[in-house]
Amino acid sequence: MLMLRSIHGSACKQFRYYNCSTVKTAGIRGIPIVYGDEISPPVRFVTMTASFLGIELNFRKIDLFQNENKSESFMKINPLQKVPAMVVGDVTICDSHAIASYFCQIGNDTRLYPDEPLLRAKINQMLFFNSSTLFRIDSEIFTAYFSQQWPINDKKIEEWLSALDYLEYQLNINNNWLADTKMHLCDICTVPVVTSMSQLVPLTERHPKVAQWTKKFEDYPFYEINKRGLVALQNCIDVMKNVYDN
Repeated sequence: MLMLRSIHGSACKQFRYYNCSTVKTAGIRGIPIVYGDEISPPVRFVTMTASFLGIELNFRKIDLFQNENKSESFMKINPLQKVPAMVVGDVTICDSHAIASYFCQIGNDTRLYPDEPLLRAKINQMLFFNSSTLFRIDSEIFTAYFSQQWPINDKKIEEWLSALDYLEYQLNINNNWLADTKMHLCDICTVPVVTSMSQLVPLTERHPKVAQWTKKFEDYPFYEINKRGLVALQNCIDVMKNVYDN
């Protein structure tokens, strides 16, 4: 989701996540540094995964609405100008799916990303669907909204609803989760995208399973991260709504 205006400096705020009783680190390479903005669904995916696994992060905010992702200093970290980006030692990883799966490995925890080949394939299937379809549509619709190209073409809205149809199908055949009868990495990946888009394109009666699935996350402490991001996103939506109204 790439947005608005001018750069007001590239200074990055730092904080750490300690949401679990047992905190793990990346060992000899040190604590992962994650650059991002919680307004971004992929950033929330990464930080929620770390929180669930008890992995300590050094989080540095890159304000998307101030175009800090386009600053010279951040472009040295990620020339693609996108968040999240993770730095561990002298290695930089710039894809949320790769970062989250790395956390599952260093956390030595198979709950979210099991080793069983077919189950992992089902999880990967939904991770790739999120990357290729859900988040792509989310980005296109939000880009249109924040660049004053609203309302968007009805075909794009229907494309989003059709993508939700596929989620509805998967939730139906997998007992209310996307890959199996339990929450996995693909669920944490997908829910920030769906809940973000719901602020512009609300869920309808066409997708009752999706609505029920989003509510299931309320039982997990890590979901507070998503709530914070949604509040920040809604504030930006409201600012833009005033522009449209005037």
